[in-house]
Amino acid sequence: MKAVWRTMSWAVALAVVQGLAWAEHPAVVEKKSIPLEEVRKRIPCEFFQPDFPIGDSNYHSLVAASDGKLYFSIDTHNTDYACRFYSFDPASEAMTMIAELDAPLGEDAKKEISQGKVHVPFFEHEGKLYFATHTSFYQGGLPGYDAGDKPLYTGGRFMSYDMRTGAFESLAQIIPNDGIITMIMDREKEVLYGLSWPSALLVSYDLESKELRCWGAVQERGEWGHHPQEWSRVCRTLGLDPKGNLYGSTMDGRVWKYDPEVRPRPLSYIKGLDLSRATFSQSAEETLKGDFQHNWRVVEWNPATNSFFGIVWETTALFEFVPEKNYIRALADFRPEAYQGMPRNPEISQLGFIIAPDQNTILYLAHGPAAEIEGVPAVQSGLYLLSYDIEKQEMKNHGLVIGRNDRRPFFAESLVIGKDDRLYSVAWTEVTDPTRRSAIAEARAFGPEETERMVYEIQLLRLPKWRKFSR
Repeated sequence: MKAVWRTMSWAVALAVVQGLAWAEHPAVVEKKSIPLEEVRKRIPCEFFQPDFPIGDSNYHSLVAASDGKLYFSIDTHNTDYACRFYSFDPASEAMTMIAELDAPLGEDAKKEISQGKVHVPFFEHEGKLYFATHTSFYQGGLPGYDAGDKPLYTGGRFMSYDMRTGAFESLAQIIPNDGIITMIMDREKEVLYGLSWPSALLVSYDLESKELRCWGAVQERGEWGHHPQEWSRVCRTLGLDPKGNLYGSTMDGRVWKYDPEVRPRPLSYIKGLDLSRATFSQSAEETLKGDFQHNWRVVEWNPATNSFFGIVWETTALFEFVPEKNYIRALADFRPEAYQGMPRNPEISQLGFIIAPDQNTILYLAHGPAAEIEGVPAVQSGLYLLSYDIEKQEMKNHGLVIGRNDRRPFFAESLVIGKDDRLYSVAWTEVTDPTRRSAIAEARAFGPEETERMVYEIQLLRLPKWRKFSR
């Protein structure tokens, strides 16, 4: 009871300190905007151009590697192209396109449904980067069962990239028409874990034995299911504790656990835990609309606290999960002030979330109110950097991320700290040159649903050093 009282007291204190307008109809869920001249806090950023006009997204696939370089992918929903794999050297500011990912796999995107995305984080181990591929060809929100003249999608791959030799290796391929939407690596046991989309199958690949195993579905029919009765948004991030236990979450708020020591079926749901209760506000109207996604969007282990920290998909409630005690608590309404108190976050939650090297500062790139510029086409949202001090239990909004000449990034799903201590992301960025706007609009047939109405390009983003936001 004492722990619950403290959590509720903190929620109330947070509202008082930040002056949240709880009385001003927070139950109304709507996107907002603000004139740029009224934005007081701003964070300068720099843009670096990969120059892939057909590229339209990046989800989680960015890493700061031990060789000092950043590695990332740019995805595309144009089915005649595969996603591209890049490196960036912060010291020389050299951008290198390493590969179009159909070539290392012996595929031809012009003739078959190739690997349109890398939707997973990269994991470095013994000189190699490990990752997995995903499809980007959908019909009615599902993989292309009618691919026209092309064969059906052959399935996502676990892959590696040798940073010294530049060699790619396809390690294992899962079932046809399913991609791998999230992945994590147990480096000690040298096992890769992945969750497939849309079927929500948990798969593992053992690097030593070269054995690929399927452990079954963790979310019924996943996103194959009939919407909305049998449909469940597949979890986008897996958690791994130091004991080698794996965790995920479901759309209805359940938390599942994979214990590799338990046989024959190591999967179980943790009874009594419910992420739908880790919230700061709710309304009958929003709840009754359905499709309320209570999975965590992202989760990360913190060795200093022996616990996970993450954010809930729909509400962006920041929470702590202590698996040893089967304990979850809500910490903060982790969104820009204009959206706090709403029973849904109109921008939902993002993947640009990290625990800094001090193991006390959480950094998060949140979407919030768009900054309006008179005479310039609108962007659909603004990009804000939030932090949370775990020890002090303090949340801060450090301001709007904006580039030179007021160029606006407006969407981001990645965040890392480079060897130069600077923050990096791969972001959706407005196109200010009218000629380039036309070229991109012509080249890109369509993009991700959440940004398909925008003309934008994907660029690497560099922000100030992370310690500036840890005080």
